[in-house]
Amino acid sequence: MSARFGFALAGAALVVAGTLAAVAAARVSDVQIGDWQMQGAATHAVLPVWRLRVAAAFGNAAAREALADVLLSSAQLDERREGVELYRRLASEGRVRAQATLGHLLLRGAPGIELDYAQSRRWLTASAERDPQAAHDLSTLYRNGYGVARDPRVAIHWLERAAQAGVPLAQFQLANEYRFGTTLPHDDALALQWLTRAANAELPEANLALAIAYRNGELGIARDEAQYWAYVKESEHDLKHVSRQ
Repeated sequence: MSARFGFALAGAALVVAGTLAAVAAARVSDVQIGDWQMQGAATHAVLPVWRLRVAAAFGNAAAREALADVLLSSAQLDERREGVELYRRLASEGRVRAQATLGHLLLRGAPGIELDYAQSRRWLTASAERDPQAAHDLSTLYRNGYGVARDPRVAIHWLERAAQAGVPLAQFQLANEYRFGTTLPHDDALALQWLTRAANAELPEANLALAIAYRNGELGIARDEAQYWAYVKESEHDLKHVSRQ
């Protein structure tokens, strides 16, 4: 009798502990999870990663995505693969950011992450309407014919969506489409507009392109040596900023 009573108490204790852990996980703030994510990604110290694992195990959605990000930044291939699999589960649950991230990973590949254009297109298509980076990646996929027939019309559609949503590289690429008239009609004014928006977002390529335009008097603007050097300095500043990220 005493043994059965002891087992019953132990079982009840586990239930209570599990319930309390679940409540605690649900009440962890996004700020705290962000701190653990930053610490885990920067140092891969045991404690912040363990805390993310506990919160994720008890159903905290933000912790699950943060844990996936931390695992993907690991130098250990098994942890990187674990991160990909966690993103697969999150994507299958309909989480847009996870779908976009997984689509990007499968499009670009990385150590421990094999390219899979078909699966990349699946997840990018699912998230492109709501995630600007996914829209840009989907444009890249159709523009280059990665695992699908090249389709400039579809590529431009998603490139415009990404540019309008503020993706600097998409803005730069859209500027070039108008500048060179390969797919879209040649339009220097629109090219300059999109190039300027990308430069204002501190994209080095855009500032350098504007510098050259001022040096040569292109895109409907007059030659201006002072503006040339100003944009050269901006591009150098942008490159230093990128190198520190």
